[in-house]
Amino acid sequence: MTAAPMIATWSLRRRLLGQLLLVFAGLAVLLYLSVQAVAGRAADSTQDTILGASAIAIAEQVRVGDTGIGPAGLTVDLPYAALEMLGLSGEDRVFYRVATDGGLLITGYEDLPSGSAPQQEDVPLFFTTTYRGDTVRVATARRSILTSDHRETVLISVAQTREAFGTLATNIALSAAGVGLGFLALAALLAWIAIARALKPVQQIGSLLAARASDDFTPIETAAPREIAPLIDAINDFVERLRLTLDTSQQFIAEAAHRIRTPLAALKAQAEVALRDGENGAGQASTDSLRRMRRAADETSQLTTQLLTQAMVAYRAERAERQRLSLAALARTAARDLEVAAEMRGIDFRLNLDDGAEIMGDEIALLEAIRNVLDNAVKYGPPDDFIEITVTGGPATGNTAPEIAIADHGPGIPRQERDLVFERFRRGGAGAQTMGSGLGLSIVRQVMLAHRGRVRLEDNQPQGLRLRLTFPAPRQKR
Repeated sequence: MTAAPMIATWSLRRRLLGQLLLVFAGLAVLLYLSVQAVAGRAADSTQDTILGASAIAIAEQVRVGDTGIGPAGLTVDLPYAALEMLGLSGEDRVFYRVATDGGLLITGYEDLPSGSAPQQEDVPLFFTTTYRGDTVRVATARRSILTSDHRETVLISVAQTREAFGTLATNIALSAAGVGLGFLALAALLAWIAIARALKPVQQIGSLLAARASDDFTPIETAAPREIAPLIDAINDFVERLRLTLDTSQQFIAEAAHRIRTPLAALKAQAEVALRDGENGAGQASTDSLRRMRRAADETSQLTTQLLTQAMVAYRAERAERQRLSLAALARTAARDLEVAAEMRGIDFRLNLDDGAEIMGDEIALLEAIRNVLDNAVKYGPPDDFIEITVTGGPATGNTAPEIAIADHGPGIPRQERDLVFERFRRGGAGAQTMGSGLGLSIVRQVMLAHRGRVRLEDNQPQGLRLRLTFPAPRQKR
């Protein structure tokens, strides 16, 4: 059953635009808060300036007169122009209080807080408080009056509610917010255009791939930004691997068809000879033909099995999941699978296994590779002998690279042929008289390449061949 194709549920362009709009919206909120804070400070500064000027103007009108209050007859002529300036907003109320520092009221609201006395006469003191249920801003100025017998200190406090200035600050902040929203809309439009232009190389790559023929495996060559270059390299690498896989498959199919056709033709010819000999009464000739038929059938069966094995190994090399495996356990399993074939020739397996040697790999493919090596050792080794299987790479052998070595005492492979025998359908000269397909060692090499390992052929002393399969060490367990 073919898996349903994945359908994109989101757009990269919309995702980028959404993320940019979130950033822009955050900046707009930050702008609003900043402008609100600045406008608030500006409104406070403006109100303080007017309040301070009014308090100082009233302080300058404090006099000593006959109709005043207190022992010195203090009086004040209020400059109503200063108070009118505070009432221009129309929304705020103004309060004032003129009293001595001892609390004797000269004029104004007696319960209006005056706060602390300023240190200097010309520098008012400002503070915010609550008066008659409203938040007010108060400016307090100090004036020293020389009377007939002493110097009297007078505190002049002018207060104003904050509705108008608060409204002013809010209006400024809202205006800034409106400007920010306008910029946000403009930024969204510009961001959409910029994202479209930035993603244009990706669309061009898609167009190039869509316009290609199914047999066109040439690399993609197009100017692209630095960030998209890894994508193009990855696509080119994938296309090259796909081309090599298809070439290998086509070559494999052609060679397989040729190799299978030959023994089948021989089998058919021998069957016709046996049938003709049987009709002529040639019993011995018929028996020889049947033997040749059996050999041809055996060769065809073995070749077909090896071809299917190679196809399976090629398939699993790209798709099989890797797992942590014991190399010693793999060696035991492979030896057990070939135990009957070895006993028929009187061959024993001598195992020298380090159970701590572990590798990361595909169990099925690795077992097939080890079986092929053991099968060759059983076939080409002398009868009534032994085959040595050694596994190293665990704690018992010093935590070296995991390795399995299989040694026999057969005729071996000459050095000049050791590279050739790893090619498909190529056999060494010593195996010409032994039935085989020429695929065993090519399967071994293919499995080792898929596992990033190495395969080596060495002389076994005093005679024979030693084949080593060396694997990269797996990552340590955490």
